Order: sequence, then C-alpha cells, then structure tokens
Amino acid sequence: MKLPLFPLPICLLPEGYTQLRIFEPRYKRLVAESLKSGDGFGLCMTSEEVNTLYPIGTLVHIIDFETLPDGMLGVSIEGKQRFTLGDISVESDGLKRAQINLIDNWPAAPVQKSEIYLSDMLQNILKEYPKHLQQYQAAQFDDIAWVCQRWLEILPIRSAEKYTCINAMDHQLTLDLLRTVIK
Repeated sequence: MKLPLFPLPICLLPEGYTQLRIFEPRYKRLVAESLKSGDGFGLCMTSEEVNTLYPIGTLVHIIDFETLPDGMLGVSIEGKQRFTLGDISVESDGLKRAQINLIDNWPAAPVQKSEIYLSDMLQNILKEYPKHLQQYQAAQFDDIAWVCQRWLEILPIRSAEKYTCINAMDHQLTLDLLRTVIK
C-alpha cells in the first residue's frame, strides 16, 4: 500500500485521537486525497535531532474536519494500525509518499490491580481535554496496552525513547517506563 506521509514530532498510535492544523498546500492536498480515497495517510514521528522519519508510523483516518477561526484547516484523526516504511518518494511540492507494510498492533491485555493507577491518572488528565476524552470508550481504559499507548502519546519524553517503545511487539516496555516515570 502506498500512502502520503505527514511527518510530525508527535506520536499517535492505534485507537488514539488528535487534531491537526493544516496550512501548507502539500498537506491540504494530502487531506483532500485522503478524504477522496478513504485510504487515510501515514503519520510518522520525526526525531528531534536531525528531523528524520522513524521507520514505524501509524496509518490514520480523518474522522472530522473544519475551517478554524484563523482560516486554517482543522483535521481530527484517529490512529488505525502501525506500519513500517518502505521506499519513500518526494513529490515536486515536498509531499512524501511511501510504500508501507502494516504490522500487528499490540495485543490487548487487562489492567492488573497494580496498574489501575495508570488508567485512573490517564482518565483524570483527559478530563482536562473533553474533546479527546469523548473519543474514547470507558472499556478502553481497562486495556493496559491501550492505556500505555495513550501515555506514550502524551508523555513529555524524547522521541527516541518513544520510538523504542513503539518498536516493541507489545506494551511491556512502555509499562516498565511508566512504572519508572509515574509513581
């Protein structure tokens, strides 16, 4: 599957939600193509040091869009599935497009008693962002893999640390990180 890419210094993982402000013509084109095809686009996290793309990204779909008060395009997106990047081409306006290979999402796992505080803290944080919170179902907070992914999206840590966790086959590395960072 070949998709247009949106490189950003943020991560969004499967079943995650975020909003983007689109102002560059190449990304307006990406949005238009994505809406027309229904295929979505690839959101790829960039490294802070050299602004390169990490080789694992997330296939995302647009779930809503609007014209913002400042005239920019606001787009709400939801993560669907992780992928690895294949061959990348750059078009004349700078839009990157790549062959992607879908990879398995982390398997669901029930929240254990010793992990409930991570789920509760996440819910409390998200109460401050009601638009985000309303995108999620109460049952999702009972899945520690899902909870770990949401924490990765919001933790103020370097992208290299996030990528190490994203690259794992399951949530365990992220859970270990969270236990160290959040007590």
